[in-house]
Amino acid sequence: MEAGGKGGKRGSQGVNWANSIERSGLDMPIIPDKDRDSLKRELRKDLKNDVTIKLFSQGSSLLTIPGRECRYCPQTQQLMEELTSLSPKLHLDVVDVYSQSEERQKYGIEQIPAIVLGDDNDGRLKFYGLPAGLEFPTIVAGIKTISRGVSPLSMDSRRKLKKVSKPVRIRVFVTPSCGFCPGVARIAHAIALENSNVTADVIEVEEFPALAQTYQVRGVPKTVITQESKLGILPKAQLVGAVSEEEFVDKVVEAGADDDEAA
Repeated sequence: MEAGGKGGKRGSQGVNWANSIERSGLDMPIIPDKDRDSLKRELRKDLKNDVTIKLFSQGSSLLTIPGRECRYCPQTQQLMEELTSLSPKLHLDVVDVYSQSEERQKYGIEQIPAIVLGDDNDGRLKFYGLPAGLEFPTIVAGIKTISRGVSPLSMDSRRKLKKVSKPVRIRVFVTPSCGFCPGVARIAHAIALENSNVTADVIEVEEFPALAQTYQVRGVPKTVITQESKLGILPKAQLVGAVSEEEFVDKVVEAGADDDEAA
């Protein structure tokens, strides 16, 4: 899987602990001790209101049922437990998708592990997979935005997004080592927070190869924008590589606004 980009900056945008969040065994912390204090200070400074994280996973069992394997569910739960332990304003709700199928349907969960940020946005901000490597800051950035209630988008972008009146779904395919992916993922989540007609899924594509094949993901970040309703899915745009906020917002508006509004 190749990482591509059109300008922008690689890396975690100043978050020094990002590279430490890697896939590790359950016998050791995923967030290294040396990074916990700095992240704890960061959360203490930046969080204003409480935020609930919903983790859709599977219940622990000694038996593995064929078709229900979830390789990274235990590690994702451990990572979310470690993260929420760093601030009294963070709360974790773990949902077993097999015993709590109503919750799965309510939030539109299609794969596990799935992380839903915030408990009052109908699951519009999701991350599918283990947010390791450079993707961990995507989760932290989303939490901060929800907690502070201040959009990172420009006023012009926010004005444009008011035109979106039809259901739009954004899928951003990422990998943990992709330097351009976090920026695109953060814009997607910010757009979904700005307009209740927009849902943004960030997908760790290496964990879901079937989705990579379905959406022909050959490089990351890849963004797929569709207009969705009960009548079906209508593809609207595909973007490969880094994308500016202005271009991203314009594509979402084209997908979800009435024809006269999108012009």
